[in-house]
Amino acid sequence: MLNRRQLRIKALQSLYAHFQSGETDIVATEKLLIGNLNKLYDLYIYQLSLLTAIQRFAEESLETSKNKYIPTPEDLNPNTRFIDNKFLHQIAMNKDFLKKEKNLKISWSLASDTIRKIVHDFRSSKDYVKYMQRDTNTYEQDKDIILSLVRNHLIKNNILRSHFEEINSMWSEDYYMSFAMVNITIHSYTEKTDINTKLPTLFKGESKLTTAEDKEFVINLVRESIINEEAFNKIIESKSNNWEFDRIATMDLILLRMGMSEVFYFDSIPLKVTLNEMIELAKHFSSPRSSVFVNGLLDRTISDGLRSKTINKKGRGLVGQ
Repeated sequence: MLNRRQLRIKALQSLYAHFQSGETDIVATEKLLIGNLNKLYDLYIYQLSLLTAIQRFAEESLETSKNKYIPTPEDLNPNTRFIDNKFLHQIAMNKDFLKKEKNLKISWSLASDTIRKIVHDFRSSKDYVKYMQRDTNTYEQDKDIILSLVRNHLIKNNILRSHFEEINSMWSEDYYMSFAMVNITIHSYTEKTDINTKLPTLFKGESKLTTAEDKEFVINLVRESIINEEAFNKIIESKSNNWEFDRIATMDLILLRMGMSEVFYFDSIPLKVTLNEMIELAKHFSSPRSSVFVNGLLDRTISDGLRSKTINKKGRGLVGQ
């Protein structure tokens, strides 16, 4: 389910922790990486659980309105379109989800005020009002309103983000990535998806019998970046063009080591892909000028490597060369 850019971000986080802490045990760093990825998946389960909790709260609020001392006709005959949402019912009844939710012992009792505020704001939104007033209701419309809920009321909710961070400090960084996984899940569902359908796995093609290619990719990316630190540092120092090595930002050094790992040791990844990915990561995780520096140094490394034939690509890796 995670794409390669997301995996590179997780690798970057692990490498930053490794080099900043002075860790020397590569195996320990790899275990930490996999542990953090598994925790990311746990957050994804929490966020799916949140959707079902919102539905339950909405249903309970309708029941509360019915029991008012003097209920209105609308209280007694409420519009139940949202609480009858077909996609939410599929998730709430999914056996794989229920098992994972139970294993994590998820409870929303401490977040009831946050959920109440989310439901209140959601009900006031144009998308919700339009959804509730439609003459007809389709499965795709049920999915679309949940996508609107996620996009407009959950992803940007700092109170909700803080709630998750209190459960696990890493979840503040993973918050957006896991909601992207929730979006993928919503899009993947159809009206025929049944309760026995397994939730998407963290890695594409992952199973109990096989190690997913993407899992091997992220582990090897971290491993090669650490093992070849000294060799890569020499290349960086030789191509820094009047820039003292000691003045290079730690994040830039890590991005350069990651880029060189892909350039020299991942023969199926095209050079242009590596270059573009490292530039984008530099834009998001380092200083404003870092993308230019990383681009220039990696570009010179690639040019020299192709000339000396120390870079060898094959298959998909040959694309764009």
